[in-house]
Amino acid sequence: LKNASSKPWESKNDTQDRNERAKKAYGALLTVTARTPNNDAYHNFSYEVKKMAKEKFNYTFGNEAVSTSVTAFYDAVLLYGLALNQTLATGGNQTDGAAIVKAMWNRTFTGITGDVNIDSNGDRIADYSLLDMDPKTNEFKVVANYIGVKQSLEYVPGMSIHWAGGRTTPPPDTPTCGFDNSKCQTIPGYAVLSIVLSLIVVILFIASLFIYRHFKLEAEIASMTWKINYKDIIRIPSEGFKTSMMSLIQRRNSQRPSVISDDIGSMISQCEYGRQMFSQTAFYKGNKVALKTLKRSRLELKRPLLLEFKRLKDLHHDHLVRFYGACVEANYCCLLTEYCPKGSLQDILENDQIKLDWMFRYSLMHDIIKGMIYLHSSDIRSHGGLKSSNCVVDSRFVLKIADFGIRSLRGNPEESNSDSDSHAYWKAFNTQLDPPNKAKLMKFHLDTCIAFSSRMCLFSLLTYDHCPPPFLFAILSL
Repeated sequence: LKNASSKPWESKNDTQDRNERAKKAYGALLTVTARTPNNDAYHNFSYEVKKMAKEKFNYTFGNEAVSTSVTAFYDAVLLYGLALNQTLATGGNQTDGAAIVKAMWNRTFTGITGDVNIDSNGDRIADYSLLDMDPKTNEFKVVANYIGVKQSLEYVPGMSIHWAGGRTTPPPDTPTCGFDNSKCQTIPGYAVLSIVLSLIVVILFIASLFIYRHFKLEAEIASMTWKINYKDIIRIPSEGFKTSMMSLIQRRNSQRPSVISDDIGSMISQCEYGRQMFSQTAFYKGNKVALKTLKRSRLELKRPLLLEFKRLKDLHHDHLVRFYGACVEANYCCLLTEYCPKGSLQDILENDQIKLDWMFRYSLMHDIIKGMIYLHSSDIRSHGGLKSSNCVVDSRFVLKIADFGIRSLRGNPEESNSDSDSHAYWKAFNTQLDPPNKAKLMKFHLDTCIAFSSRMCLFSLLTYDHCPPPFLFAILSL
């Protein structure tokens, strides 16, 4: 600090902007200087020095304080005088420099700067002051003093250090990463750039993949590979309906008290008769297919319906009926699926001439389970109307599940089997309720209803030659 000025950042010969920038820089500065006493003797000495400088040397201090070099020089002359007097008093000579210097050691006296202490090596035990800039007045003020004799730091009452950067504690002696950043293993710039570029490439690749899959899906939907021209369908005259008596054993004793509801009892009483219905068939590109005519004169092909047709076309499994496609021409709306000549599970169960051994029953049950597991894991998610009449058997006696997907085109499930109400208990119980009760059932998960239908189909295989006992219906309906 030049002449220990209270505002060393300020220069009258400089611009205001540069002074402000200097003030900001000096805000982080702490100054250590020789301690300046605050007593009348020192103030009088400073006044005399400034006066003499102006009169004899034409120098004006202004607001600057007297340099500590001047006060130190004054104390040095005073020390020399004291040592010289002591040397002469002991019979020494003024030209004996060694004796005079030795007289200076281990001496304490009061100088213009306060107590002056010289140790046994001839070094002064000095006191120092710590100055910090007050952010309110922008002046450097003493905030602490170091007392050399006591070797202690004493803070000035009411003063504190204003650490730069808004800190409340002193900065560490050594930076966290060291002065040369050797204690921190930083990633080189080229490595950071490589990582960033790699992430950008990965993100672009993933985004491109999603975009590609989206456009590919839209292209597949728009291609409508499932669409069939009505001219390619060769219809086969309908074979009509055949009926047969069900060989069922009545297990309920009319004399025993009833332990089930009237609804379940009526379901059991309807197990006495059944009907076999043969689906309409046709030829498509040399393959015999099952043809289901839709009760619609035309179809509005919106994206959800197109997507569902595409999913059905892509679905392939050994225990799911293959979907060949659909004809959506006006007045000729129909669905074409794989034809299974052995009929449905209901047909087999109602045929008295077919005797199912346990190995065959287990095989059919296994086919149902595998088909439903695959269907639930596919995009179709669920069947929605599983019953014994849409579990069909092909020429190799492999059971396949039919009538899944596009439920909106297959008609009302309550009306889809109106001619065989005696077998309503094969269907999921959510399709047999009136609208008020069905609304209450919405709290149940759809899989619960599908599981019920699956259990009923399996149950029909286990007890196909007898009417199911009432207590089992009571348990399954819980």
